[in-house]
Amino acid sequence: MTPRPSICRGLAAILTCALCVAAWADITPCTPFNLRVKRVDGTLVSGTVSGFDGEGCEGSFGRVDWADLPAAEVNRALRRVLDLGKAEQMVLLGRALLSAEDGQNMGDSMLRQAVKRDASMQDAADAARAQGVELRRMAAERRVRSALPQAREGSGVRPWPIATDAARAEALAESKAEAEKALHAVNARWTPVESEYWVVYADLTRGDAQELGRRMDNMYRKVAEMFALPKGLNLFHGKGVCIVSADENRYRAIEQAAFGMMPPPGAVGLCHMIGPRVIVNAWRSPNDDEFMSTLVHEATHGVMHRYGTPVKLPIWAEEGYAEFVAARSFDTSPVDAGRRPHGLAFVRAGESTLPLLRSDGRDGVWPGPGAVGYSIGYLTVCMMIDQKGAAFGEWVKDVKTGMPWEEALRRHFGTDAVRLAQTIEDWYRVNDLSR
Repeated sequence: MTPRPSICRGLAAILTCALCVAAWADITPCTPFNLRVKRVDGTLVSGTVSGFDGEGCEGSFGRVDWADLPAAEVNRALRRVLDLGKAEQMVLLGRALLSAEDGQNMGDSMLRQAVKRDASMQDAADAARAQGVELRRMAAERRVRSALPQAREGSGVRPWPIATDAARAEALAESKAEAEKALHAVNARWTPVESEYWVVYADLTRGDAQELGRRMDNMYRKVAEMFALPKGLNLFHGKGVCIVSADENRYRAIEQAAFGMMPPPGAVGLCHMIGPRVIVNAWRSPNDDEFMSTLVHEATHGVMHRYGTPVKLPIWAEEGYAEFVAARSFDTSPVDAGRRPHGLAFVRAGESTLPLLRSDGRDGVWPGPGAVGYSIGYLTVCMMIDQKGAAFGEWVKDVKTGMPWEEALRRHFGTDAVRLAQTIEDWYRVNDLSR
C-alpha cells in the first residue's frame, strides 16, 4: 500500500522536529554576546554567552536554563542566534518560550506563526508545545525545591524526585488502579471525575462529584498560596485520589478492605500516604460543612506530604495546620466554632499544653482528653501564623528538610517547646484571636 501524502508530510514534520531537537541537544557555539538579566527567582545572570542549546545557554556566568528566565529575555537572546526565516527554528524558539514561566502566550504565538509559514510543521509544533509545557512545570518544581533550605548533613532526608510528564501519567494510572482495586473489594463501580489536581471516585451524581473536585482544587490553591508556590504547580505524584461514599458503612468497608484500618468513631475521612501517592477516603455525612471541612483537613495532609519531602511536622502542627486550612477555606466551616472553645476551656482550666506539644503521637499522650490536642494544635498554629506568618512558613521548610522542630522553632521564633507552651497558655487565658 502506498502511504497517503498527508501521512508522509506528518512523518516528515515529526522527523524534522526530532532532528532539530536532537541537533539542539548539544551546545551550539555562537558569536559571543553580553547577557545581563534576572532569573525569575530574582538572582542575577551577567556575562558573555558563548553557546546555547534547546534548554538554555552557557558562558562566562556558567549555565542558565531558558525556563529560569523571563520569556522576553529568552526571546531577545534566541533571536540573536536563530534564523527565524526557517519554520523549524521558529518551532524551536516557541518551545523555549513555552518553557519560561510567563511564556505561554509568546510561545503559542511563535508556534502558530511557524505553522502559518509551513503547514507541514503542525505535528512538530504540537510536540514542541508539549515539551515546552513540561519543561516549564519541571522548572517550577525545581524552584520550589531550591526555595527549601538544604537537607541537613546526615539527616537522610531526600526530596521527592521531579517526575517527567510520562512518569506522572504512569503514576496517575497506578493511583487509579489502586483506587479501583479498593472499590472492587466492596463491589463498587464508580466512574472517576478528574479535576485539575484530583481524581474523584464518588457514588454521587456526576454534577456533585464535579463540584467536589472543584472545591478540592480550591483547597489545594489555598495551601499553595500560603506557601507561595508557583501558580498552577501540581505537587501530587500524578494527581491526588479522593474516594467518597454516600453512606458510612461503605466508607468503613473500603477503609478496612483497602487499607487494613477501621476508622475511629466519628471519623468522617482519612488520608493515606502510600509512598509518593495520596488517597483520601471519606463518606458524605449529612452535615455538608462538617463533610467539607473534614475533606479539606485530610487533603491538606496529602498536600503537606508532597511538599518538598515526606518529612512530617510534629503532630500538633500537622493536625493544627490541617484544621487551620479547613477553618479558613470556606466561610461556613465549623472548625473554628468547634476547636476554639474546646482549646480555650482546656487552657483556662489550668491544664498544661506542653505534653501535647512534645507528643510524638505514639506515646499515649496524643490526642489528650476529648481529643483536645487537635484544638490546642489549631490554636497554636493560629497564633503562630496570625502573629508571624512568614516565620511559620520558614519554620515548616526547615522541619521538612530534617531540622528538629524545636531547633527550627528557636531559629524562627526565638523560643522552645517549654516557652511556646507557656506563651500559648498566657495568651489564651486572656485573649481570643478571631478569624
